[in-house]
Amino acid sequence: MLDAAAQAHIDGLATPEQTTLLESDKDAWLASLWRLLDVADAALENARHNVRGPMRVNVLNDLDEECFRIDDAITALAGPPTEAELAPPPPRRQQNNQKPTEPGVTRLQLSWKGGHLVAWAGGQNAEMVGHKEIIERLGNADGGAIDWEPGETIKIPNEGQTETVVAPMASALGWLCAQARNHNDDRLGPSVRWMGLVAATAVEHVAQGRYVFRLAAARGRNQGKGSATPHTVRWVPALVDDETITTLANCAPGAAMVGQSEQDRKAFANALLADVVHTIVSSAASMVEVPASPPSIRGRNDVGEAIIAHLDGTPFSAPKGIASDVGAKLKDWANPVTGVSKVHLIVQLDPPDESDGWFAQVLAPAERGKGIEPIEIAENAHSKTRGRIIREQRKRLERIFPALLRPGGKRRGEVILSQDEAWRLMSEDGQKLAQAGFEMRVPKLATKKATASLRLTAEEDHESVVGAQQLANVSWSVMFDDVELTAADISRLAEEARPLVRSHGQWVEIDRVDLDAAAAALADRADQKQMSGADMLRQALGLEGNPLDGGISLGGNSWAANLFRGIEELPEHPDDSPDGFVGTLRTYQADALAWLNFLDGAGLGGCLALDMGLGKTPTTLAAFAASTEHGPGLVIAPPAVVGNWAAEAASFVPDLKVHVHHGPSRASGAKLTRVIEKFDVIITTYGTAVRDMDELAKVSWGKIAIDEAQAIKNPAAETSQQLRRLNAHTRVALTGTPIENGLGDLWSIMDWANPGLVGGRAPFIASLTPDTKGNGGGKKAAGEEALKALNGVLVYRRTKAEPEIAAELPDRIDELDHCMMTPEQIGLYQAVIDSLMVDTTASDPGSPERKGAVLAAITALKQICNHPVNYEEDGEALDGRSGKLARLIEIMESVFAADEKMLIFTHFATWGERLATHLSELTGKEIN
Repeated sequence: MLDAAAQAHIDGLATPEQTTLLESDKDAWLASLWRLLDVADAALENARHNVRGPMRVNVLNDLDEECFRIDDAITALAGPPTEAELAPPPPRRQQNNQKPTEPGVTRLQLSWKGGHLVAWAGGQNAEMVGHKEIIERLGNADGGAIDWEPGETIKIPNEGQTETVVAPMASALGWLCAQARNHNDDRLGPSVRWMGLVAATAVEHVAQGRYVFRLAAARGRNQGKGSATPHTVRWVPALVDDETITTLANCAPGAAMVGQSEQDRKAFANALLADVVHTIVSSAASMVEVPASPPSIRGRNDVGEAIIAHLDGTPFSAPKGIASDVGAKLKDWANPVTGVSKVHLIVQLDPPDESDGWFAQVLAPAERGKGIEPIEIAENAHSKTRGRIIREQRKRLERIFPALLRPGGKRRGEVILSQDEAWRLMSEDGQKLAQAGFEMRVPKLATKKATASLRLTAEEDHESVVGAQQLANVSWSVMFDDVELTAADISRLAEEARPLVRSHGQWVEIDRVDLDAAAAALADRADQKQMSGADMLRQALGLEGNPLDGGISLGGNSWAANLFRGIEELPEHPDDSPDGFVGTLRTYQADALAWLNFLDGAGLGGCLALDMGLGKTPTTLAAFAASTEHGPGLVIAPPAVVGNWAAEAASFVPDLKVHVHHGPSRASGAKLTRVIEKFDVIITTYGTAVRDMDELAKVSWGKIAIDEAQAIKNPAAETSQQLRRLNAHTRVALTGTPIENGLGDLWSIMDWANPGLVGGRAPFIASLTPDTKGNGGGKKAAGEEALKALNGVLVYRRTKAEPEIAAELPDRIDELDHCMMTPEQIGLYQAVIDSLMVDTTASDPGSPERKGAVLAAITALKQICNHPVNYEEDGEALDGRSGKLARLIEIMESVFAADEKMLIFTHFATWGERLATHLSELTGKEIN
């Protein structure tokens, strides 16, 4: 009974009867206080060893404060302590341990003691050193500029004693932070870097404003009841992540804790972090000009003024009672961010129900860890003390989040929130509540803006024609990321102050501009109830316009939707050694082959737009080998590369029967038909194909490939018109430069590959032309954007600029191009040969004259192969007189269209000058 009365008196809750009981026997009262102090001390010691987790700091602070209050009560009753009571206890005898004979490595070590950094040198089984060598080691570690002074001798566990040097934390802080990045200096012990990490963590907290202050009284017993005692402002870290402290504690080396009475690593890390934070902030505060402290402190306002005047941590005297009251209130104010409350209230927000209301409620942990319960129940179902704490926390919560005071909830702590209020609770208000120490259980709010796209959903009509002309009933909707909204949904969201939708497990705020654009897009398409497969494909490719940033996606079960699904399901790592192909395809070639085979299965054509030199020929030959069931294959190419096609076919697909249809002795009429029936692949030229189109158009080709497809970039040209007469299961256009002059070139190629599928020329160009005004993109940017839109569907585009492709390419590729000579070149060539034969016949074998004639003839033949004018200047124009020059011009067009550069080599300087002039006039570019 007496102990309970003494405790009540300390708490200020003693009844008159309890006060009378205590005052009737002060010796018994004093004995009771000593018992309470012993119990509190034992509880504090037990907590230091057994309490873990985020509540540890708060528990230790509370028990320490309780010991302090009991100590004050003893001082008030018995008077100030005597000198004997204040004397330190005698040191314990140390047991000498036998040291190993093998010496260890002496390294610089750091520890800490009350605002000072302690440096010493040692290590396991290592020789201890004195002050002078410690300072030398500090100098070698760039710490010599710090004012180190000799410190106390400290005991190293199992290693004896060692001398130390100390420096105020404020003077060593800059050097200490630098040690956090010092990984490779073997002269430094692990305690040096660890202390640096703690200092760097403290700097981070201060830089982020994560600190508050408390008012601390001098420790020890009061010198008299009501007397003034010294107090200081202590800056402490706030919002400390428990994981950070746990990590620091787990890796704390034993050397850092030498000389500490507190051997709990987590408590030590907390205390050191707090000391460094105090050092940083108090040092900064000392540079701030503040009003002077009041001459005498008589009330709380005076204490507040004294605190402002002493933010640098210098002590000031204040009456114990008044200062303790202010200190307690400051502690209560700071507790939400510096510690963990004994009762942690929970704010829970549930998503909208059928009434579209957001339900917020306040919960509290049930007693003894039995789950959680509504706060109204928690306030009244437990002890008075716990109920009072919960009630105070709830009132503090209501001050920060006043929506809880709004009437209408079924019970206290429950409220229905609007969409806008819910958004604030998931963002701004929620952050404030979390910083105030409340646990937030709210849906996650996405920080990334939702991307709007149109969704075209179709159901196939089973009575319709399967393929591009397949008709289907369609409906339109808008996707915001993965959330599908109808026109009605958008209309409802438009009425919300802050439109929110749930996407990927998060709530996303929809931009009102995007919402308006989505509503307009659906309104524009409200009458589109039925479409063909080709229509849907054009929509998905953006060829019919695209009002939203995310493009148009296809849903449902239609030809076009299934086509896109098939493309998405192409193998990630296709076979690089397909059946019928001798050799190994590069990664991008194997991907291109998988795409070509997919198009073949879908009955579609496409444009294989690999950069020049990336292997369009072997990739296409592999595609011919993979699909022979639909009929023979046809390759149409410029004359200069026909031989190359035949040679590579013999090398890569030797099992295919290949025939070159070209030259004056080629088959024609019924004979041509019989020839085609005997072979798997026919190779011919553009000119030959046009001349023999009547026979070629009668054949049902399986696959037609046109090389250098820019040859049909003009849809009105005869070649383009004639090639449209060919019948094939699938058509493939090969070109490294699908866009030379503009998007019209690409349309001509795509319309040949898939007649009518990509729509008219003008809409095609308009839909794929981006707004490049002001960004310097121009025609090239428009072309690349168009290829990007079609890439992977009707176009397969890869360039040498892509790092993964460049990594697969050899350093250099040598490729021979065989050019047909013109009749003029053939005549000159034969004349030189004839003249050489005459000269060599008339001269002796081995004679200088004969050798000279041969060398002269070789030079003449080289010149003739270049151009007749290189052999003999006649003042005539160069065009149409050299097959080599014609092929060079074709190559230049491809190179310039790809925005690349080229070098042209020649043995003959005069001819080089003439050629440069001619090419400059022809291309409009300066060629030197």
